[in-house]
Amino acid sequence: MNILFIHGNYPAQFQSLARLTGADARHRVVFLTARADAASDPIPGVELRTYQRARDPRPETHHYLHATEETVLNGQAVLRGVDALLQEGFRPDLVILHAGNGLGLFIKDLLPDAKLIGLFEWWFTPATSRWLFAEFPLDTQLKSQLRNLVIQQELLLCDAAVVPTAWQAAQFPAVWQPKLRVVFDGINTAFFQPPPPDLSRSLELDREEGGPPVRIEPEHRLLSYATRGMEPVRGFPQFMAALPKLLASDPQLQVVIAGRDRCAYSYPAPRPDGSWKQHCLEQLGTFPGRERIHFTGLLTYAQYRQLLWRTDAHCSFSRPYVLSWSLFEALACTTPLVVSDTPAIRTAVAKAQAIWVDLDDPASIQAGIKTRLNNTERHQEQQLNQDFSLDAAVKGWNQVINELSG
Repeated sequence: MNILFIHGNYPAQFQSLARLTGADARHRVVFLTARADAASDPIPGVELRTYQRARDPRPETHHYLHATEETVLNGQAVLRGVDALLQEGFRPDLVILHAGNGLGLFIKDLLPDAKLIGLFEWWFTPATSRWLFAEFPLDTQLKSQLRNLVIQQELLLCDAAVVPTAWQAAQFPAVWQPKLRVVFDGINTAFFQPPPPDLSRSLELDREEGGPPVRIEPEHRLLSYATRGMEPVRGFPQFMAALPKLLASDPQLQVVIAGRDRCAYSYPAPRPDGSWKQHCLEQLGTFPGRERIHFTGLLTYAQYRQLLWRTDAHCSFSRPYVLSWSLFEALACTTPLVVSDTPAIRTAVAKAQAIWVDLDDPASIQAGIKTRLNNTERHQEQQLNQDFSLDAAVKGWNQVINELSG
């Protein structure tokens, strides 16, 4: 079978599936991506091709339709990439793509007989979209809900639609529910697993700005936070606001924040560079223990796992939105968790698996973190639900593919 993966990133959510199909000699597998450096991370048996938008949306386009124009441009770029593959003699039988950004808008025009599976992550609603903006007046609400135009069109064109979690699937209108299949991306539980019994309490992590590494000694208590982006939708400002009192009350407490100083989903901070890290530090000012806050940037997987194993309390906060893989990775490592009480997290984490806090209540956050720091025992029930494992993901994708093939 000729299989084509399409994703703006690479390998992203398709890493395991691409690796599995690429290893099967019965398939020819091509991955079409916008990531220019994809060749630096090859997958055996998977050929790489790239696409690039011809231009960005025009400034004069109605601001409700900027995102729509961008998705159309994405679709055109992908179409050119698919046409180039056809000229090479590669005609896909199965196309698996990341939907919602226009990548699948025109696939069926060139490949009418190919089976098309879209991975859909989100449907925009006023109740959830408001967390992505500093303010959410009616004008912004109308603009955000038009993001669904392209999502709906791609749902119409796909032969099957995959959504990572049941809560994300529940955001979609009832008319689309029969077409949705819930298949999580899959956590590698052979790597993210409970810590070894002889784990050292000493930890050394590379520092974001270089210089001497961060050293956590056996006697230290460690509070951690990990995120792709330091931003409001992940509760970063609320986490930072809790630190001065926590550090002042515990001289042995060290704080490690892993992730990039950027906004992956929500709005920038009110400063020229948009940095929430700098904004929060400026808001907090000078306080006792500030030198015990350590920013590591993005860690290697090996160091990140060491952090999840060693930490005494790990905060995973989110507004109602797509959940971060880091939450599931922490569950797989039986990491002592403090989580925000939101519907998305409730579908992934059992009540007994974490300390639950209210992101809009500073006292709740303070108390929750203190409770977890004082009770770090790891329990068997903290482990990842197997529905979120890599094996379950592969099984789920195979079921979807076999349904189409049969």
